[in-house]
Amino acid sequence: MRLILMAVLCASVLAGCKKDDSKAGALNVTLAYSGFARGCVTVTATDVDNAANTNSLNVAIPGNTPGSVSVAVYRKKDWGRVLSVTTQLHEVDCSTPALGDPQEKKAQVPVEGTLDVAFLVRANDADGDGYFSSDDAEGVVSGTDCEDGDIAVNPSATEVCNGKDDNCTLGESDAIDKLTWYTDVDGDGYGSTEVKACSRPAGASDRGGDCNEDDVQVRPDRAEFRCDGKDDNCNGMDDEDFGVGNECKDELKCDGKLACANLSQSACKRLDGVNPVVWFVDGDGDGFKGQDAGLGCESPVDGGVPQSEDCDESSTYVRNGLAEACDRLDNNCVGGVDEGCTLPDWVTDAGVLGPTDTLKAIALYDQGQKGWIAGPNKLAHLDSASPGLKEFTDGSCRKSWNAAWVAQDSRVFVVGEDGWLSTRKLVEANEKCFTPQVSTDKNETDFNGVFGIDDAAVGATVFAVASNGKIYRWAPPYNNPGDLVEIAQVPANLRAIGGLKSVDSLLAVGNANGDLKAQAYRANSTGATWTAESLGASATSFMRGVHVLNAHYAYAAGDNGRVYEWTSGAGWNALPQLPIPNGGTAVPDILDVLAFSKNGIYAVTTANTIAFFNGSAWSTEHTAAQTLRSLDGPRPTRFAAAGDGSTVVNFTAPEPTPP
Repeated sequence: MRLILMAVLCASVLAGCKKDDSKAGALNVTLAYSGFARGCVTVTATDVDNAANTNSLNVAIPGNTPGSVSVAVYRKKDWGRVLSVTTQLHEVDCSTPALGDPQEKKAQVPVEGTLDVAFLVRANDADGDGYFSSDDAEGVVSGTDCEDGDIAVNPSATEVCNGKDDNCTLGESDAIDKLTWYTDVDGDGYGSTEVKACSRPAGASDRGGDCNEDDVQVRPDRAEFRCDGKDDNCNGMDDEDFGVGNECKDELKCDGKLACANLSQSACKRLDGVNPVVWFVDGDGDGFKGQDAGLGCESPVDGGVPQSEDCDESSTYVRNGLAEACDRLDNNCVGGVDEGCTLPDWVTDAGVLGPTDTLKAIALYDQGQKGWIAGPNKLAHLDSASPGLKEFTDGSCRKSWNAAWVAQDSRVFVVGEDGWLSTRKLVEANEKCFTPQVSTDKNETDFNGVFGIDDAAVGATVFAVASNGKIYRWAPPYNNPGDLVEIAQVPANLRAIGGLKSVDSLLAVGNANGDLKAQAYRANSTGATWTAESLGASATSFMRGVHVLNAHYAYAAGDNGRVYEWTSGAGWNALPQLPIPNGGTAVPDILDVLAFSKNGIYAVTTANTIAFFNGSAWSTEHTAAQTLRSLDGPRPTRFAAAGDGSTVVNFTAPEPTPP
C-alpha cells in the first residue's frame, strides 16, 4: 500500500492533493509490522531546521500480519530538505492513544527520485481483539490488553463480575453488575451502609436495614423486644409490640395511654387531669351504698356509686335519709345519736318462772313480739299479748337447757347437757316436746349453742355445738334417725354458734383445747369442714357468745371482757376491752353478744350489766339485780335479755316516723 504524506499542503494524495513539481523528490517510508493484524501507525514528518513545519498521517494497518505499508513523504518548497520522520503505534484504530516511545529517523529529501526510510513495528495481539499484549518485551510495543489470550478481555470490554478483569482496569471494581452489600459493624448479620462489590467484603452482610450498628441486638426481622422509646427491629416504629401510645385504662380504670414501664413491659400511664374517686356499694343490704369499694375512675365493682349514701355499712338501721330512732345509733347519718327523742326505760320482769330459776337462753321471733326462754328444766313461750307466758312442764320438755333458737313459724330448738336436744312449735296436739339424745361416752356431749337456717317451705335446719368439739346437724322432719347427725368435730370446747342464711356463714366459738385460748371455727359450704381462725387472744379464755351481723361483720365475746370483730378482708381484730365497772375489782366476763351495727354492740356481763359499744368506747346501759346470760332481738328498737332469777329485761322503743 502506498500513501503520500505532503509535508505541509495536505496529508495524503488520498485526501485529494495534487502533486507539486517543486516537490519532485520524496522519502519512501516503509512500515513493516508483525504480531498484530489491527491497529494504526501515526507517521509524522518534521522540518529539522524549523520544528513548526510538521505534519502527520494516520496509517491503518491493512489487516494481515506480518506485513508492511508505505508512505510517500514530500517536502514543501519552503521547508528544509532534512526531515525527522517518526512513527507511533495505536491499538485497534487511529482513535486510540499512541503507545510507547516514537521511532525516529532523519533523512534528506532528494531533489529527484525517492529515498527509502524503513521502520519495523512489533506488537503482540494473540487473541486478535485489536488490543496489544501488555507484557513488556524488548523490541515489542506494550499495549493495554492484560489478558492477550482471551478475546473477551480487553480495554473496550464491559466489566462484569466473573472473577477476572474484563477491561484491564481496576480489576472488578468497575463491573456493571456488582452486588449490593452492607457494612455490618456489630456482626449481627445485618448491615447499614451500602457497598457495591462482586463478592462479599470483609465485615459485610448481604442483608441491610440495620438501624443501630452499635448494638448487636438491634436488627430487622425480629420482634420489638425492648420498651425503650427506640426502634429495636428497624421497621421505622418505636416499641410497637408494647402498644406504646395506645389508649388504655389503668388499674383504677382511669383513661390513659400505654408507656414504657421498664425494658420488658409497658403500663398504662394516666392522662393528665384524670383522677380516681372513691366508689361505694351496698354492703349491709339496706339498698343504700356506703361501703368503700375502692378508688377508680370507674367503679371497681358492679353497681358502685361515687357518692356515699350510707354512713354505716355494717347496719341496715343506718343510712342517709333514714328516720332517727331512739336506739343509740345515728340512723340518719347526720352525725348525732337519738336527736329529738328520749331513750325508753328498760323493762324488767323478774321471776317469770320462779325467783330461784335460771334462764340461760332467750330467742325472739315475730319481730320480737314473741319468744322462748329456757334454762335448767325450764322451757316457756313469751307473748307480748295476753296471756303472755306459757310454760311447758312435760318431762320431755324439761332438761338442763343451755341454748335456744327459734324459727319464724314458732318452732323452737333447745340444746343442753348430756346430749339432749328438743324441738316443738307453740301450738301442737299435745304438750310434749320431741327430745332425742345423742349417744354419749366418757367424753360426754354437753351442748352449749344452737343456730338455725330458716326455710319457710321445708322447715329450719339447725346446728348444735358441744363442749367436746362435736357439731351436729338436725334437719326436717327431725324424727328420723338420719335427721340428726354428727357432721364434724374440732379440737375445742365450743360454747356458741351463729350465722346467717347459709351454711358457710356459720361461726362456732369457744376455747381451743391445745392452748386453751379463744378460738373461732368457720364452716365450709356443707358443714363437713370447720376451719380454725385465730382471734389473736393472748391469754387463756373462753369465747361464750357469737353474733354474725352480716356477710362483712361478725363478733365473738367472752372472758375478761374481750370482744373480737371480724371484717371481710381483714379477719379478726380485738375491740377495746370491757372496762371495770364502778365499784368493781376485775374486768367482768361477757356471756353473750348482740350486734346491730359496728357502732351498736350489746353485751351481757357477769357484772349484771348490759354494756353498749358505740364504735369507740363501752358504756353501761343497764344494771340488773342478777346476772343476765342471753341476748336476742330482731332490731335495735326491740330486743331482750334473760338470766338468773328467771329475769327478762326488755328494751322496746317506738318505731320512728318516716321522714
